[in-house]
Amino acid sequence: MASDSRPEQTVHKVCCRGGLQECEPRNTLPVQIRLALHFICRFSNSPMPSSLAGREIVVAVGGGIAAYKAAALTSSLVQSQAGVSALLTANARRFIGVATFAALTGRPVATKSFDPGRFPLGAHIELAQRADLIVIAPATADVLAKAAQGIADDLLSTLLLCAECPVLLAPAMNAAMWAKPAVQRNVQQLVADGLTIIPPEEGWLSCRQSGSGRMAEPDTIVAAIEAAVAPSAS
Repeated sequence: MASDSRPEQTVHKVCCRGGLQECEPRNTLPVQIRLALHFICRFSNSPMPSSLAGREIVVAVGGGIAAYKAAALTSSLVQSQAGVSALLTANARRFIGVATFAALTGRPVATKSFDPGRFPLGAHIELAQRADLIVIAPATADVLAKAAQGIADDLLSTLLLCAECPVLLAPAMNAAMWAKPAVQRNVQQLVADGLTIIPPEEGWLSCRQSGSGRMAEPDTIVAAIEAAVAPSAS
């Protein structure tokens, strides 16, 4: 059987941030263009300079179905070259596993108030000293109430009392809960205390209803974090 003697034509794919784009077969392109495409493919997927590079961020995850978004948020922060430490409340661990955040951050996950093996000074103290910013996502009604009243009965609430860095909260809850006067009073108190609320969005909720209470998307939260750590904000 006769072999095909035609030269192989390899389709060159440009690896740009918007995805892969196929170009003309590379053996038909001028050498200068082939060299340019080579360098685009080699370097266009390199991490872009980020205002979060080198920053230490604590991602605290409350107990809600939106905890799955916290994993995407954590991944985005790591890709922005931030150092990320994760804290999961007891109820958060009912929705998402510790192993997920350990893999995403490359660090142990804080789950207990008393963990002398990893945090001899106390996790709430060591995390607060390390953090350039703390973001709570999702921030449940319980988290908002404890933070507003200064209650300190678990790792997250004691961490907030120790924190001297910017604190951002991304609430997530049922629409009826979000609309309650008690919840809104707590939100107003937190804002008055200098914390930043990333408002929930309208949309489909896990209770199979549409309304306000859906946690902000990870990209929205990342943008708020970048604004909070910008030089003009410090």
